[in-house]
Amino acid sequence: MILQSLVAYYETLARQGAIAKPGWGDYKISYAVNLNQQGEVIGILSLEKEVMRGKKTVSVPTVHMLPEGVKKSSGIRPQFLWANAAYCLGLPKDMKTADMAEDAAAKWEKEKKRSIACFEAMKKYHLDILEAVHTPSAEALKRFFTMWKPETAENHPVLKPYLATNLLTANVMYAVEGVFVKDDETIRAAWDAHYNQPSADAVEGQCLVTGKIAPIARIHPNIKGVRGAQSSGASLVSFNADAFESYGHSGGQCYNAPVSEHAAFAYTTALNQLIADEKHCKVIGNTTVVYWAANGEEAYQDLLHSAVFEDDDTIDDETLDALFSYIQKGMPFDFQGVPIHPDTPFYILGLSPNAARLSVRFFLQDTFGHFIDHVRKHYERLEIVMPQRHRAYLPLWRLLGETVNKKSKDKAASPILAGAVMRSILSDTPYPQALYNSVMLRVKADQDDKDKHIYKISAEKAAIIKACLLKNFPKGEEVTVALNEESTNTAYVLGRLFSVLEQIQEKAHEKDNGRGKVPDSEKNRKGINSTIKDRFFNSAAATPGWVFPILLKMANHHLRKLNDRKGLKIELEKMVTELEGKIEMNGQPIPARMNLNDQGLFILGYYHQTQKRYMKKEEK
Repeated sequence: MILQSLVAYYETLARQGAIAKPGWGDYKISYAVNLNQQGEVIGILSLEKEVMRGKKTVSVPTVHMLPEGVKKSSGIRPQFLWANAAYCLGLPKDMKTADMAEDAAAKWEKEKKRSIACFEAMKKYHLDILEAVHTPSAEALKRFFTMWKPETAENHPVLKPYLATNLLTANVMYAVEGVFVKDDETIRAAWDAHYNQPSADAVEGQCLVTGKIAPIARIHPNIKGVRGAQSSGASLVSFNADAFESYGHSGGQCYNAPVSEHAAFAYTTALNQLIADEKHCKVIGNTTVVYWAANGEEAYQDLLHSAVFEDDDTIDDETLDALFSYIQKGMPFDFQGVPIHPDTPFYILGLSPNAARLSVRFFLQDTFGHFIDHVRKHYERLEIVMPQRHRAYLPLWRLLGETVNKKSKDKAASPILAGAVMRSILSDTPYPQALYNSVMLRVKADQDDKDKHIYKISAEKAAIIKACLLKNFPKGEEVTVALNEESTNTAYVLGRLFSVLEQIQEKAHEKDNGRGKVPDSEKNRKGINSTIKDRFFNSAAATPGWVFPILLKMANHHLRKLNDRKGLKIELEKMVTELEGKIEMNGQPIPARMNLNDQGLFILGYYHQTQKRYMKKEEK
């Protein structure tokens, strides 16, 4: 189904003229050998461009549409119009030096012989394809191959200045008096005719993708750009040992999974284009994720990308709100003049490296509307009262950031967890238990550090806990966005009570700065070396039956310091009494221990009560 979807996507883009046709592809080229009409080398054109990589400026090759390259092997296999310097000029990848050791010199001589053989193969390949082509560019190229002497190539005056550069290892193509040979339409037609000729040893069979009888691809083109895979590319379909062969399908790496040459080209070209599109390709952990709409419209990709992965200004909250609303109603949504239809088929593919091959981590297929509705439900579960935030929606990377130690050098989330969380969001399945456990671990391990923007109970942590409780561990009562004052759940009420006890301690240690009592701040909080939150929060959540008697005793001591503020003291005492009454309504004592789920409710109760306190301050 994966290959079928990619082939269908290729066919759609091909009809739109948005992708390379069979026999062509995008390749990175660093230089062009510039010829005159007589076929003489008159210069080397640098095709590299400068880009910023971090704080440095580096030169990188530019991308050009060229005849499809062959899959490299140990043998000599020429390409048309482009290759490395060994094929294009007969230059070995290193130059011989006078002080070279004897064994190194012997190795160089062997490499030089191979580069000459590569050029000769390139020469024959081009002269055969261009035999009936007589355009000025074709004639100049044929003259070059006829006259060029690879044995003495390194001594050519035009090439000498470039022997110390990356010319020897980079990809090279040809130009005639500054015009690329690849742009000659007659030469392009000659290549198409050559490419479409069935090979003499072609094996025909029924393609598993199209169902048609056609020549079967012996080797599939490489997939390039997957994070962690070989730079030269990796295979999605391949067999390279007798142990993998069956039913007499020997002699070709892919005959055991018969895919036609056209289908192999189509799915690899489509997939390479998706991976190369940085705007619509996302690396989550060690998984490279690509996604596409069946109709080839990029607006669908833009919307999913912004909704799930990013929190930039590409698409604002109002647009996402409108998208969620229209999709929920099953109505088309107009996005920048493009109608977004909920019933459009949409695909999400996750790939991971596995030596020279690729592993399919997941493949999700559904309508675009269903995917977006799953994202909407995810955000609804995450919704929680917050003091401030840049966006109303928390992208995936921010959620994953709450599972790691912000003080560590490696702040990357577990790649396995990252992929699992993304799949759960997009398929509307329970979140991985590891997400909940990781956030709970961070709550226990972290301490407030405002200078480093680290908070023991951050809004993001509380939102994740709330979402996991709603999806994975549904309770009899609703887990709410803001404070649930009607809840009598013991764990939730204990979290609220802890927040009130913290408030009592805070009020008891307020300082007078000459303008009356003011709340503690980092500047004024001299009377508290450590708060009850610093000392007791973790134990209060895990073993409340042991901790809360101590906390309540401490609170009585703190309340006595408020005797000169009778109104505040009465208000706080009333809050403590009401919360204790909610616990007594259950007819059970404060539990000696609480499981992990109840600890999550405890944290939510604390967070909600604390946020209400802050909101009251803001209102004043």
